Amino acid sequence: MPKYKNLTAPQKVSLLLYHGIPIYQSLQMLKTSNGLMNTLATNGANKYDFTVQNAGEVVTLETKVTTATITGTVKDEEPLVVYKINKVLLPRELFKAVQKAPAPKGAKVVADGPAADAPSDESVDQTADNNGVNKIDGGRLAVVALSLFYGVVMFS
Repeated sequence: MPKYKNLTAPQKVSLLLYHGIPIYQSLQMLKTSNGLMNTLATNGANKYDFTVQNAGEVVTLETKVTTATITGTVKDEEPLVVYKINKVLLPRELFKAVQKAPAPKGAKVVADGPAADAPSDESVDQTADNNGVNKIDGGRLAVVALSLFYGVVMFS
């Protein structure tokens, strides 16, 4: 997809690592807690985090760009848990944040910071579909990111 094609190699790694967290969190633990969650992409001054929100049995992962819902558990064997999510999580550090209100007519929006170099695409809502053709499924991306992390931890 054009949105991901324009990312540099380090940005692609950050996007993958953004889908992993450094500690074990069962679904039950996520259902009983709200707040910021640090990710594996965080390093030094670059804080890649998202917000966990729950409403009863529904757990959502919110960034400034997109909101994903946990739709299932792929694997849950401590110390590793892999969830399937319905959207790719897009960190604000790499992608432009969604504007809540449209800019006044004739006004030009100027971006700054890391998101200014990010690929632009009006459609930031990346709902995963099941056809698997030329799209990154959020669940598969989470599996890849967490598998990568698990492999590094186990073989380091």
